[in-house]
Amino acid sequence: MSRYTKKGLAIVPGLLLCGLLLSACEERSGPSTENIALCLAETTPIETVQGDSWRSPLEGTRQTVGGVVTVVDQHVGFYLEQGQRENPQRSGGLFIESPLLSENARPGQLWVLEGTVVERGEQRDTVTTLSDTVLHAVCEEGLPLPSTEVSLPLSGPEREALESMRIRFGAELFVTDVYSQHRGMLTLSTGEPLWVPTEYMDPGSTAAAGFRRNRAHSIEVELPGTPGTPLSVGSEVGNVIGLFGHDGRDPLLRLEQADYQPAPSPAAPAGAPQLRVVNANLLNFFNGDGRGGGFPAERGARSRDEFENQKARLQAALDAMGPDLLAVQELENDGFGPDSAAADLLRLLEAGGRGPYRAVEPSANRVGGDAIAVGLFYREAALEPVGPSSMLAAEPFRDLSRQPLAQVFRHRATGTIFLAASNHLKSKGGCPEPGPNANQGDGQGCWNTARVEAVHALLPWLEEKARAAGTDNILVFGDMNAYRREDPISVFRDAGYLELVETLEELPQYSYRFFGQAGTLDYIFATRGLARAATGAKIWHINADWPARMTLPEPWLRMSDHDPVIVDFEFDAGR
Repeated sequence: MSRYTKKGLAIVPGLLLCGLLLSACEERSGPSTENIALCLAETTPIETVQGDSWRSPLEGTRQTVGGVVTVVDQHVGFYLEQGQRENPQRSGGLFIESPLLSENARPGQLWVLEGTVVERGEQRDTVTTLSDTVLHAVCEEGLPLPSTEVSLPLSGPEREALESMRIRFGAELFVTDVYSQHRGMLTLSTGEPLWVPTEYMDPGSTAAAGFRRNRAHSIEVELPGTPGTPLSVGSEVGNVIGLFGHDGRDPLLRLEQADYQPAPSPAAPAGAPQLRVVNANLLNFFNGDGRGGGFPAERGARSRDEFENQKARLQAALDAMGPDLLAVQELENDGFGPDSAAADLLRLLEAGGRGPYRAVEPSANRVGGDAIAVGLFYREAALEPVGPSSMLAAEPFRDLSRQPLAQVFRHRATGTIFLAASNHLKSKGGCPEPGPNANQGDGQGCWNTARVEAVHALLPWLEEKARAAGTDNILVFGDMNAYRREDPISVFRDAGYLELVETLEELPQYSYRFFGQAGTLDYIFATRGLARAATGAKIWHINADWPARMTLPEPWLRMSDHDPVIVDFEFDAGR
């Protein structure tokens, strides 16, 4: 049993006793017999109102409750919390829905109210609320705010048992998702940032259960006030206190205070290799009409200023990486004329002062029929194209995965011949009706069959093109929309291809974050002979770990939502 006492007032679960001073039972407007009576009235403990399930067992009934105000939502309502709970499987907090009363509520006040118990929200996880309050009284002021120490992981029922309560975390937490920090939202996790299960385990029921485990080990946080200093994934957070509230869809922690230790910014890649190749998803690089107008674009930038900001970040990243061969995805598919997005990208490459670049242009002047396309761009001093480019328009690439673009190159300094192909497989979104491409519940999401079929069509086509050029050197770039242990990546491995970052740097690796979970979607594969010439490989973490739409500490940060992949080669002359 818990008890608050001040000015002779004691609060006992189930009963409120007014002390020696009548002022202890006054409203702000002054004492009244009605208010004194309400402070003396028998109350229903908040944990009884909450019950031990998703909905209140007293839903729809009139109840009188009492508790300490913890958080006030002006013009909406406020939160009450009782003292120590007798049953920790029931929440001791309750939201009071009253825009009028919220104007006078202050944290630390003891309120007693009569109202109707309702559940707000359409999902299973609703918010238990006291509404239609008629009688109310402020029975005390200046009480300490309650807080309950908790730790992750927290299951769904355990979170339900903390609904509308003020909680604190004794252990240090880590930032695992910053995608929406510009909107005042973060996700924190325990132990370390979270991983997509199929990044390190085979698809199946165990991998599917891994997503549930990740949800239990993380908590969404609403920041107080403005977003503040941008944080990156991996930043440490201690002394976390807040109210476990709700955003109308899901529970979240409304942060009151925390101490942050930001993670460092990534350094620019070093070295001047013989040949540097880069894969980069550009996050919808659309340049409007190419003359400063045409915004909002079909995808990507909504205004000219936003596009200029996107270009500035991309140029800084390209300058730092210095690619000799750049494979891209999510480039506007508007041809290669002077006003095209490809022409804008060429200008960014050449602004780095490394000489002229060229785009690989198919005879059709477009790469497939989608609004976005893949692309290949090369530095003329380093590489020479051999023969025309090729696109694959087989069935798996007609409506789902984007058509791949391939080109044979000769390395000018050594004469090495290799085939390069840029790819973008079908995403996991927009799930179809039940069938082979529906979510099979194995952790691979939707459209897995389509991605597998695309890789099966791609590899023999590449090998045929390479043989025609007299080489077995093949580089496969792309956003594969599949994590490392998923079926499409296994097809590459089974065919003898090596993923170069994994081969040279070992695991774990990642290039993308999905709701705070890290995994690899972006790859550079090579045939074994060509892989032996690779001297360095890395995924440069300048995007996935950083928040969008914020001023960041380095000019290249957040030029996309995928991290670029960088591989360096040293060829023997006459290879």
